[in-house]
Order: sequence, then C-alpha cells, then structure tokens
Amino acid sequence: MNELRPTWELPLSTDGMLFALRKGGRIRIRPVRPSDFDAIQRGFDDLSPRSVYFRFFTARSSLGEPLARMLTDIDHHTHFAWSVFDPDERSLVDDPAGRGVAAARLILDKDPTSAEAALTVIDEYHHRGIGRFLIELLMLTAADVGVDTVRFVVLRENRPMRGLISAMGASTHAVEGDRSVIEYRMTVPEPGTLDVAAGALYQLLRLLANKDQPGD
Repeated sequence: MNELRPTWELPLSTDGMLFALRKGGRIRIRPVRPSDFDAIQRGFDDLSPRSVYFRFFTARSSLGEPLARMLTDIDHHTHFAWSVFDPDERSLVDDPAGRGVAAARLILDKDPTSAEAALTVIDEYHHRGIGRFLIELLMLTAADVGVDTVRFVVLRENRPMRGLISAMGASTHAVEGDRSVIEYRMTVPEPGTLDVAAGALYQLLRLLANKDQPGD
C-alpha cells in the first residue's frame, strides 16, 4: 500500500473509503453494488480499444446490459468486487462517490480454495499505483474467505499487467490449448502475516459490503 494513504473518516461513509494518491489526487473505494450499473458502463466507454481488448480478450464497442448486470449484481459470497471512484470528478456523473475509474473482482472456482481475479483501470489513471493496490486488496479478500491461490489469466501481449503481477511474486503457467494467454498464480499469505493497516481497511470495506446486502 505504498502508493495510497487512507483518510480515516468516521463515521464510515457509504460512498466508500477515501485515499490520497501520493502522486496527487484522491480516490474512493467501496464494494460493487447493483447501483453501479451506469458507472461501469461509463467506465467502459472511457477505456481505449487496447484496454478493452486486454480486459475482455476481444474487441467490443459497448459493454452491453447483460454483462453490465453480471458485473454489478453480485453476491459478495462467491463473487467479490470493488469499485474505485475519483471523488473530484463529478461534472459528468451524478454518483456522489464521483467518476468510476477502476474495478477489481475475485470469483471463486469450483474448488473454493482457488479463485480467478481480474481488474481494470481506465487509461488516464494508469501509473498511479491503483492497480497494485487493487491486487493487494484482492489478496486480502482471498485470505478472508479461505482462498489459497489467486489466478490471473492475462493476454501475452498485455505487458504492463504481466510486469505488475510478476513483480508482485506471481508464478507463470501455460494455458493448455491457448498460447495467446498466460495464467499467473499468486499464493495467498496467511491472514496473520498481512499488513495490519490493510487488514483494518479491508474489514471496513467488508462492513460496507454487508450494509449493501438486501434487508440491511
């Protein structure tokens, strides 16, 4: 968590946790909720064609309603996801959290000790430490739910993502029958070895996720 510094706001806002970026600017992070439907579609529109291809492995002109629903209407039990917003960019959005700029998710495999992860950061927010931070947050999520191994399936030509995951200690594995992608695996640390401040942050974010559940 070297690139982001939390602002400990109490009481905890349902808009999410606020962070200062060391290179300037701020972001908010909170669990994905169904009301993020419009934000995630706008975020897709802000991606370059190259970033769309790296995330979805195919060219797409739009996200489409079915996929947007699938990415936002999640259970936070087998499918976990986090939204990232720029609270200082509200001119084109009506979300009090700000402009949606990134998202990360973790989906449990059939064997729940393993999970697949993915993340997206819109192009103009690259190189600010957001991607690394989101991977750390996904690892905390994995540790909390008993996952031992987190998998990232990445296109071979996606060198920025490959470099980031490799630098964080992931091992590489070939994907049988598909040489266009590489599977990276990260071993999830024991919960007691994770950063205390990061763990406290994660528990606050989990509290927000619980508040978002029906009936809360």
